[in-house]
Amino acid sequence: MLTYIRKKGRAVSLVCALSLGACQTLGYDGPLTADEELLRTQSEGFVAENVAGGAVAGAVVGCLILTALSVAANNNGSGAGTACAIGAAGGAVVGGVDGYMKAKEAQTKANDTAMAAAMAEDVRADNEKLAEMVATSRRVVENDRRRLDEIARKVDAKVLTLEQARAEAAVIRNNSQQIENILQEAREKRDTYQDARSRVNGGDIAQLDAEIGRLNGEITLLETQLSAVNTALRVNGLG
Repeated sequence: MLTYIRKKGRAVSLVCALSLGACQTLGYDGPLTADEELLRTQSEGFVAENVAGGAVAGAVVGCLILTALSVAANNNGSGAGTACAIGAAGGAVVGGVDGYMKAKEAQTKANDTAMAAAMAEDVRADNEKLAEMVATSRRVVENDRRRLDEIARKVDAKVLTLEQARAEAAVIRNNSQQIENILQEAREKRDTYQDARSRVNGGDIAQLDAEIGRLNGEITLLETQLSAVNTALRVNGLG
């Protein structure tokens, strides 16, 4: 049955990732630097992974619940595979902290110590990914601020009209949208982890708290970077 759950989870993740990626059209299709391309890859992957993760958690819970009911009804386990499939499909709509907590409880047999450790590992893994995105974002923002300074000089020198300057700044606005997408998902993950942490009634939560604190720090860095470039866009009339 666990093999079936893993296969079902991968299938749900793939569908979510592909469908979401197909919708990531943000209005800019011009040339990009290597860091800008990396930022988009990281942003789309982070968003898709977050959505898929919620669906997988629900699928696992749905599978476990209907399989248990099937076994209880049939006494011999017949029909367990079908019950798992039906439960997984229905449970894929479960998301947020409820779906996450149910998945952790199923994973750890509702042992508080094991649950806190598993949750801390989840946050740590997200922190590693987010740290890479923060580094990419920093390089993109630094380059964007240099671009904005150059655009402003061209406008002052009457080399560019404001309309032309806004066109040149399109990629910068799009870069900001990519960072905002990452921030939105990171905040949702943070809120889910904080809510889930409040529901853990025992065990050692020191590591979990430390990782959540680190996640908050990464979010603050991204917010600072985004604010800097958005302020520069507004000051120059290009926002």
